[in-house]
Amino acid sequence: MIDQLGRKIEWTDFPRRIVSLVPSQTELLYDLGLGDRVVGITKFCVHPEQWFRSKIRIGGTKQLKMEVIQSLQPDLILANKEENEREQVESLMQRYPVWVSDIKDLEDALEMIQQVGLLTDTSKEASLITRRIEEAFRRIEYLRQKKRRCIYLIWRKPYMCA
Repeated sequence: MIDQLGRKIEWTDFPRRIVSLVPSQTELLYDLGLGDRVVGITKFCVHPEQWFRSKIRIGGTKQLKMEVIQSLQPDLILANKEENEREQVESLMQRYPVWVSDIKDLEDALEMIQQVGLLTDTSKEASLITRRIEEAFRRIEYLRQKKRRCIYLIWRKPYMCA
């Protein structure tokens, strides 16, 4: 499998111990029905709430607790180019299969969903999710055709926008 940075990820079997370093991808793992296979999430992975209350937290997206991750013995870690610190992700890559997403637009997001489905043997569920997203965007196509200006703030200190 190739991640969204073009790196080849190899594994012998579908992962049974997944750690997510990305809140949005944690929600995807939930939607794919992988509750029993996700063993670690960040302190910012607040959805779904039952996972936030029950899964082991491995630190923040930029301040990972490497010893906690090691204790979980993951066979797949999901990371993101912008969300996670490069040095920490590279350190994890020395020991574990790490799949890194790089989302710039809707097509990248849909591709990420499909690839995570392939990685986790949930392709059918991933296809259903991507179809629902595509249908929703088709329904609001009229908004895309109108030129509107807006700013979407995604972080503070420092302010970041999308």
